[in-house]
Amino acid sequence: MRSTRMFVILSVAVLVGFLILTASHALQNGRRIRQFIYEHELPSIGLAVAANLDRTAAKYHRVGEELLRDGFLRDWILDGEQNEQELRAFMEETRARHNMLDASIVSDRTETYYGTDGRTLRLSPRNWERDGWYYSYRELMPESNIDAWYYPETGEIGMWVNVPIRDLDGRFLGVTGGGIDATEFSETMHSYDDHPGIVVYMARPDGQLVYATDRSLLAQPVKHLDELWDGAMIPRLQRSELGSQGVVIRPEGSRGPMLWLRYMQPWDTYLIVEHTPERLTARTWNEMLRTLLTSGLLATSLYAIALITILRARRKIAVQAAELEDKNRQLNHLAGTDMLTGLYNRLRFTELVGQELARVERTGEESSLVILDLDYFKDVNDRYGHPNGDLVLCETAEIVRDQIRKTDTLARFGGEEFSVLLPGTSAEGARQVAEKIRQAIEQHRFSGAMQDLRMTASFGIAQLAAHEGISFDSAYQEADEALYRAKRNGRNQVGHPQYVPA
Repeated sequence: MRSTRMFVILSVAVLVGFLILTASHALQNGRRIRQFIYEHELPSIGLAVAANLDRTAAKYHRVGEELLRDGFLRDWILDGEQNEQELRAFMEETRARHNMLDASIVSDRTETYYGTDGRTLRLSPRNWERDGWYYSYRELMPESNIDAWYYPETGEIGMWVNVPIRDLDGRFLGVTGGGIDATEFSETMHSYDDHPGIVVYMARPDGQLVYATDRSLLAQPVKHLDELWDGAMIPRLQRSELGSQGVVIRPEGSRGPMLWLRYMQPWDTYLIVEHTPERLTARTWNEMLRTLLTSGLLATSLYAIALITILRARRKIAVQAAELEDKNRQLNHLAGTDMLTGLYNRLRFTELVGQELARVERTGEESSLVILDLDYFKDVNDRYGHPNGDLVLCETAEIVRDQIRKTDTLARFGGEEFSVLLPGTSAEGARQVAEKIRQAIEQHRFSGAMQDLRMTASFGIAQLAAHEGISFDSAYQEADEALYRAKRNGRNQVGHPQYVPA
């Protein structure tokens, strides 16, 4: 009897402890799901949307820049805007060849608008409703921009690309642009319509929505960002450091949505990807209920196999934690890797340089930074096509890797720029390494369609020495200035830093 009572007491104690453990595990899994979405899932979705928009913007900009072909518009303005028929013939030919909806030019000298629709208008800041776009553009003077707006009555998107016209000395002469078929943009944005709990927004710097996957927000009157969340989004956006990786914020606290934000310069808009609070709550509760259900089923047999059940639950916790950790490792690897070359990307390289700076500060040893930029790489893409341009970047990565030590770190910073961290290397040693890499690139012979291609690169170096104020940004700026001195001095050479610590 006494042993039975002890067994019951022990079983109840184990059951209560098991239920407490189960509830705690469910809460932890709920927090882990939210943390995973916050740190990895939402930024990954945001970067994917941004990458698609960047590709679309690059294509649209190429179309807009076609209007600057052969310097016709520049020369036409400088020659006194004499022959409107010749101008419109040029714009109409370019418009038709690139499937633009229309094309136009504004001469800043005469403040006159010429369009393929046959209109010739004299602009005036007094007619701001009609002409204010031009004076705003002239004041901001962007290199180029894409303007987008939504027509709620038809459900269509209007898009226009503007490109500045400059003379040979870089002076502003006017602006040209054209209406663009927004089908590709629409398809890109529509592809996110079916993502449960994900809403994509594009808003102008003043907070006015330009686009949203929830089209009801674009019906007149169009919603403002401050109407969607806590009423103070614009000051928050201005205070946030919206880098190339974007940031995640929770404007309404833990019970509200998660927002990934990034400023898209070519569109002059904020890109916002929202994970709705309803979906967050549903996923958290589903994970918690799944955990509780599994543990509850195990609890029904607790009186018979109490200790075995507890051990199984702990093993399950360990397995789930390992799976989550494995996912985190995979995402961390992807976040730090350049997908084309397999090298480290700028984010991961910056972390490694930070670790090396800490070591240099601690030991007093010297290290060096080398950056290189392929000369005239744009000509490779123009002549051989972008797939062959990618092959050149991959082969360049292999060339550089063959010239450095296993203890050195190589990364691709983007485009045709690479960086090398040389631990324990002086500035003179870095110069010798850079020179060896330069010669290897110059002597390399490409295969296939690029047999006649000869590539060169320009280099800049900087020393990472233990002195006050050293940082990755200051060292990179020093190396970058040295690189551009090499560019200005004729390319295919190693630029020297102006300051080398004693």
